[in-house]
Amino acid sequence: MATGLQRLVRRAVLARLKADAPLTALVPAGSIYPQAVPSEPVWPFIKLGPTGTLRLRAACVSGGLVSVDVHAFARARTSGGVDQETAEDHASRIGAEIERLLDGVNLALVGGAKAKVDLGDIRLLQDSEPDAFHWFAQVNARVLAA
Repeated sequence: MATGLQRLVRRAVLARLKADAPLTALVPAGSIYPQAVPSEPVWPFIKLGPTGTLRLRAACVSGGLVSVDVHAFARARTSGGVDQETAEDHASRIGAEIERLLDGVNLALVGGAKAKVDLGDIRLLQDSEPDAFHWFAQVNARVLAA
């Protein structure tokens, strides 16, 4: 029976995000967090949301459908006091990199299982913090183990 799938998928997603140079050029790897975020994170930042699993069981198959949200938070980019990019565009650009990294990919999980990943429910909205935007998507991973 496959167990611990949430942890395995969450760790694989986090590792993929932190290892990608184009994404970490926008959000440093040190600002890509699991669910727990420091009380004063450095902006922009990415965090994972809660995970959920629907178990899959059939003849000779054990696995699950694991979901985890990925959230990106951004403010406007400025240089010398001049806006270079709006918060909305900044968050959207970070989100586009996350989409590139996670949509339609296969992730190798510790222990040998593979996760087929797709994104769903992708949104961009104004954050509750003034002058900030929030992008998020639900990561859906299908994991099968013999």
